[in-house]
Amino acid sequence: MNFKELLLCRQSDRKYEDKAVEKEKLEACLEAARLSPSACNSQPWTFVVAQDEEVVQKMRKAQMTNIPQDAR
Repeated sequence: MNFKELLLCRQSDRKYEDKAVEKEKLEACLEAARLSPSACNSQPWTFVVAQDEEVVQKMRKAQMTNIPQDAR
């Protein structure tokens, strides 16, 4: 598949099932992200995976407190 074919077959999903993602799939996604190129190979990313709903809500709240009110 070339790049143009990839662009033509991509999709954006807006509905999600309310079920946990399998550990193997999470690990595969994280590995793909970790191996992604970065400028000067700086690898400036940090990944956080939370599956407990209470933790997710706390993370969401903490993240929203760092966004200026006019940008929300």
